[in-house]
Amino acid sequence: MGITYLAYLIGTWSWHVCLGSDRDKISVFRLFSLRQVGETVGQYNPTSIVGGDMLKVELLKPYGIGTSNAANSVVTSRITAVLSQILLFLIACIWLLSSPSGQFIIDKFGTLFYGLVAVLALAKSTLFFWLGRKTKQAKPAKPTEGQSFWRRLSLRIQDLLWDIRTFYQNHPRMFWYSYLLAALHWVVGSLEFYLILRFLGYDVRPMHGLLLDMSVIVFKSLGAFIPGQLGVEELGNKMMLAAIGISTASLWITVSILRRARQLCWIAIGFILYLFIKKSDYVSSHEMGSLIRKS
Repeated sequence: MGITYLAYLIGTWSWHVCLGSDRDKISVFRLFSLRQVGETVGQYNPTSIVGGDMLKVELLKPYGIGTSNAANSVVTSRITAVLSQILLFLIACIWLLSSPSGQFIIDKFGTLFYGLVAVLALAKSTLFFWLGRKTKQAKPAKPTEGQSFWRRLSLRIQDLLWDIRTFYQNHPRMFWYSYLLAALHWVVGSLEFYLILRFLGYDVRPMHGLLLDMSVIVFKSLGAFIPGQLGVEELGNKMMLAAIGISTASLWITVSILRRARQLCWIAIGFILYLFIKKSDYVSSHEMGSLIRKS
């Protein structure tokens, strides 16, 4: 739990950086509560991270943070998290090839493995090229009520992408600060796998934990539409443990149970935090209403 808390806190810090000038309106620890609620909803909701991120935007409103900046901060922090995750996954894959377990991967999944690495590397390079490319294109028009749903959705996505690229080009230090914090968040989180295997008596290295965690996240992303990624994460645990030469059935079941138990604890914490957040927002609104009436 301690490792997970530290990883989540660093992830929150990465998001906090993306708020720009609005950072002073909310502390990192308060933002941690909002993030946990949003991540809980995103993990166990058919809409996945979309629903969770939309909730984060709504939860930021009582703090005087505009919808546009809130949405931009959420999406930008999500992009830095994904980009840093891809980097760490590629590093873990390169390390795997230099280890004895790498030959097993090549023999069994050679073409698929190289194809996945190539696609991720190309996607990462393309996105960074797009972010850094200067353009004279004007900011997309705002969606209006008279337009169709798909047209409004398209304009909203274009607007978000435009704001993300503007943020990257105008505030590169903040972007890279968020990127490095996101990478650190993944590294710290991967220590959970490492420590579980060490406590169970297996001689593994921190890089094994990073490889396992990043690979399982890829599996979970493919099954993002399944609430909680039930079954998908367990399959990922089994396949990746086998990839590093640990194929004991009892082990992957134990690892899966321990990781699920941790997730259930944080789900409970997320619901508790949500109740406190809603109560706090109600009190703040009630106090503000009283002041308006007195004036």
